[in-house]
Amino acid sequence: MAAALALLLPTRSMAQGQQGSGSPYSAYGFGELTGSVPMAQTMMGGLGAAVIDPASTVYANPASYPSLFRPTFEMGLGVRSGQLSSTTYSRNGRNTDLYGLSLGIPFGSGRWGLGIAVRPLSKVNYLLKETSIIPGNSTLATFTYSGDGGLDQALLGAGYVLSQKRDSLANGHRFSIGANLGYLFGRVERSRTAVFPSGQGFYATSMVSTMVIRDPTTDVGLQYQGDLRKRRTKDDRGLYFLAGLNAELPMRIRARRTDVANTYGFSGSGIEVPLDTAYFVGNETGSWTLPLGIGAGFTVFNDHWTVGVEYRQRAWSGLKVSEPGFAPSGELANSSAIIAGASFVPSNEILGSLWRRIIYRAGLRMENEYLKVGGTQLQGHSASFGMSIPLLAGTTRSRFNIGCEFGDRGTQSAGLLRERYATLLLGVSITPDLREGWFRKRRID
Repeated sequence: MAAALALLLPTRSMAQGQQGSGSPYSAYGFGELTGSVPMAQTMMGGLGAAVIDPASTVYANPASYPSLFRPTFEMGLGVRSGQLSSTTYSRNGRNTDLYGLSLGIPFGSGRWGLGIAVRPLSKVNYLLKETSIIPGNSTLATFTYSGDGGLDQALLGAGYVLSQKRDSLANGHRFSIGANLGYLFGRVERSRTAVFPSGQGFYATSMVSTMVIRDPTTDVGLQYQGDLRKRRTKDDRGLYFLAGLNAELPMRIRARRTDVANTYGFSGSGIEVPLDTAYFVGNETGSWTLPLGIGAGFTVFNDHWTVGVEYRQRAWSGLKVSEPGFAPSGELANSSAIIAGASFVPSNEILGSLWRRIIYRAGLRMENEYLKVGGTQLQGHSASFGMSIPLLAGTTRSRFNIGCEFGDRGTQSAGLLRERYATLLLGVSITPDLREGWFRKRRID
């Protein structure tokens, strides 16, 4: 692929434009997988398989939905500043990304929960330029490779408590299952242009490939909560565990592609003048069959703190392509991630001063990504921390989430690029006042 040449030869004259404030590695595969989750989980490294939160819709595992305390609306965004560097140069960039919108609704006296969400799954955002001499000719040509777009997912899911037994001190067990039905959609446009100096007998050429993707998805999950140390009295602090498993089922994703190649020249004032359409293929169809993705986690918690670990993997090397022309750019590898996260609240979310009701969060993440570039599998590391600050005194569990994430990916060896980034995380979680009842049918209006 031409973009691979630009990445693997950083000693040539390359530049990152404004559009390229994203990752150059998004030129490969399905783009940069964002793995967006609500802010509360993002600040804990992205934990999701074995997490329950009464004021957050943990859609990474739909079995968590019945644990919601009240209806909850959430949204969040990240402001990311990053640096790309090789052995010879470095560039800085900044972008802002929406982390998604979600709504969670408990019902059925705590036996059922509903989750609705729209979130980004991947993004393509790069702009690479290189200048080189055409072999056998002294002509200096400028090649530009750019991409824009990405994939999003809409989710509608439900969770149900299969078995639950609690005594008056909340000792006991709880086993729940859940499923999300999703719809994957998006558009990715990739462009390649070659421009030559005037008077050399060459026409400038551009090639634009547009991919439109639409298809349903399914993921399932289960969670089991039990006691590690039972409460003996109301003042005693019990200790509990939560084990969780989630799976993104194998799925077939269909796509429609259009390729257009044009030649063009330049007027005396430098304005592009179209000349001819050299190649056109419209509405070609193809598909990919994605392999199973699984995640397993284990969390220990009490009334004040939570500590959890999680492992995820997906065998991307087993991806099947229906048509050769739809093969993803670059080589795919089996991905895996290890996550550790924790939270702490001095008092609880309802009682005490503001500072004692704040939930403090932190997390670490190490992963082998799904892309290989130049035969090297990309690796990433990140650390995150932040706070969930209560809003509106003690009559609601609404929160303002603020945190930071620091990380890096890639390497400067083998002619590749290393990315370092810092992301400001901002979000809000809104629940009704304890005296209000959303989604409840009133007997008397």
